Amino acid sequence: MPGAVVLGGGRGDRIGGFKPLIELAGRSLISYVVEAAMKVSDEVVVVVGRDEKAVAIRDIISSSVKVVVDVIPGRGPMVGFCSGLRHLRSEYAAALPCDSPLLNAEALRYLFGRGEGADAAIPIWPNGYIEPLHGVYRVSAALEGCEAAVGGGELRMSSMIGRLEEVIYVPVEDLKRYDPELLTFLNINDREDLVAAEAVLRSRGQPES
Repeated sequence: MPGAVVLGGGRGDRIGGFKPLIELAGRSLISYVVEAAMKVSDEVVVVVGRDEKAVAIRDIISSSVKVVVDVIPGRGPMVGFCSGLRHLRSEYAAALPCDSPLLNAEALRYLFGRGEGADAAIPIWPNGYIEPLHGVYRVSAALEGCEAAVGGGELRMSSMIGRLEEVIYVPVEDLKRYDPELLTFLNINDREDLVAAEAVLRSRGQPES
C-alpha cells in the first residue's frame, strides 16, 4: 500500500500568496499534485504549518485526503515530511512538494517500484543534484532517520537521507520514458513559471476549470 505526503508549505513571497492555493488554469497548485498522488497512492496526507491553512486546503481537495498540521511549524521540509509520515499506514511513501503541478503519476509509480526492498529511491540528475522531494521512502526508516537528525540539530532532507541504510539513486533519464520533458520537476516559484506551466496545460488540451 503506497502512500504520499504532500508538503503544503511555502510562503510564496515571490509569487504573491500562500503557494498551495495559487491558481494555475483555474485550479490550485496543490490540487494537481494531490490528483497525481491519488492515482498512485492508497493514502495521501497534506501537511501545512497552521490550522487556518489546513481549513483552507480541506475546502478544495478530496475528503479522502488527510490534512494535518506540522508538529513543529517552520522547521523545513524534512520535519514536515516526517509529520505526515506519522499519519500513514503505508510501508512506503512519496515526498511531494505542493508546487509541482505537472507531476507525472507514471513516473512516480516507477519510483515506487524502484524503491521496493530499499529504504529510498531518489531521482538524481547527471550533475549529481538529487530530488529528495520527489523521492520514495520506506516509512519506518525515514521516521527513524528524521528523529535522529532532529535530535542532532540537523533539519535538512539530506540529514535524514544520510541515515538510511540503502538508498537507490534513480537517474532522471530513466523517468523520460514516462515524462519525456521531465516536467515532473518543474517547481512554480514565480509568475513566469506559472505562465510556462499554463502553456504546457494548453498544449495538452486541458481546459481551465
